[in-house]
Amino acid sequence: MRLTYSCRCGSSRVAVDGEPIGRFICHCLICQAVYKKPFADVTVFDARAVSPIEPHSILFKKYRRPPAVDRGLCSNCGDPVVGFLSAPPLPRRAFVPSKYLEAEPLARAPLRHIFYHRRVRDVADDIPKISGYWPSELFLIGMIYFGLFRR
Repeated sequence: MRLTYSCRCGSSRVAVDGEPIGRFICHCLICQAVYKKPFADVTVFDARAVSPIEPHSILFKKYRRPPAVDRGLCSNCGDPVVGFLSAPPLPRRAFVPSKYLEAEPLARAPLRHIFYHRRVRDVADDIPKISGYWPSELFLIGMIYFGLFRR
């Protein structure tokens, strides 16, 4: 299914043409800073399924040493619009803010809260919570590369 979305100002547009791999809610300090919220709600796709329509309008930046997500923000309004993770020899992955998929058939329920030890406030829901750097990383790697932790 093909979907096109844009940031709040409309300058940065992205097309998605594929099924999601999974969804998670991240409470890490980088996500809090980039999303300017207590957490980031993210849906993961194979990178071949996601392509910026206006690539010149998206500024990409890594916030830590590789392998790290190359996070794309709109150069006009600063909204996070897409991120890409390359960790050869594993397949490249794309990270889409889930808010762009909420009303779409592509929407999936989040599988876990990760980096929950960095939370700004407690979250009262039934989604399992993972605290600690390595447990959070292992969940993420298992979900996005090996199809583990599916509901």
